[in-house]
Amino acid sequence: MTIVYFVIAALALAGAAVLLWLDRQRSTEKRHHRAVWGDRHGFAYRESDTKLRKVFRRAAMDVPDHVTVRDVAYGTYEDAEAVVFDLSETATVIAVRRTAPSPVIVDLRHEDVLAPAEDDVELLGAMGPRVMFSNDLDVARRVCDRRMIALATNAPPFVEILWTEGKWAIGSMPLTADDAKLDAALDVVRRFADLLRALPPVRDPQGSPDPRDPHGPARAELADEKTENMRDKQRGAALRKSAHEQSATRGEADSVADAQSEEPTAVWAAVPPTVNRAARSDSLDDAAARTRVPGPSTNTAGRRMGPMPVQRPADRSRRDDR
Repeated sequence: MTIVYFVIAALALAGAAVLLWLDRQRSTEKRHHRAVWGDRHGFAYRESDTKLRKVFRRAAMDVPDHVTVRDVAYGTYEDAEAVVFDLSETATVIAVRRTAPSPVIVDLRHEDVLAPAEDDVELLGAMGPRVMFSNDLDVARRVCDRRMIALATNAPPFVEILWTEGKWAIGSMPLTADDAKLDAALDVVRRFADLLRALPPVRDPQGSPDPRDPHGPARAELADEKTENMRDKQRGAALRKSAHEQSATRGEADSVADAQSEEPTAVWAAVPPTVNRAARSDSLDDAAARTRVPGPSTNTAGRRMGPMPVQRPADRSRRDDR
């Protein structure tokens, strides 16, 4: 009995080995077939890629982390960069690069496919056998012209989802290696990318101005560092010039004040030499009286002192005789 069990186990092991070999041969044939298909379009080929999972994240690319990218064919199709690859045991994906990225997301999928799992898109409406979702319904309505309706109606049903993501227009379909399906899907995605030219592009912040341009952006956060340094230098030069002009103006005013303070007063008027001493004394008394400031204040600060009158000898002898 033990021998029977051993034989059965050996047969099962042999059968498993045969099945693994057949699966390997099938996978090898499929990858080789993708490379041959890529050669017909002038595409390059590689067996796997780790970056595409980071570039595409929406719709059919929203899969668990263990799903890998296989059988990648990439190149240029009708003057646009294109890439075709398989998500292992999940789907075949075709992506065509657009001329410019847009913040508007357009998701056009067959009515038999589940709605998007993302929360940032809303239902716009039906277009033939397909349904459109978008994060900006007003812009999406402008895109839905007759050409988009014709594409949604005439696209083969095996192309289940068409959507935008960044600079790319992407389409997905069940896992396939059929040349006709790959050609049809590539053409549909390329036409879809052309129709999306009406989407508004991403508006980048204002570029850094030329440092030599004095008319840079008014907002400080948009100004280039070199432009800010130049502005600081210009402000400093203007402040220094203003301070120099103010100091020069103050210097001129001080010079005028000093010149006025050094001018002699008219108190000591010139007296002709022919006038006797008595007449000179009288004139001095009159001048002192004119320069004396009347008022009760006894503060003599800022007031010129008048000359004392000189007593003549004749007056002194006359007073003694009295």
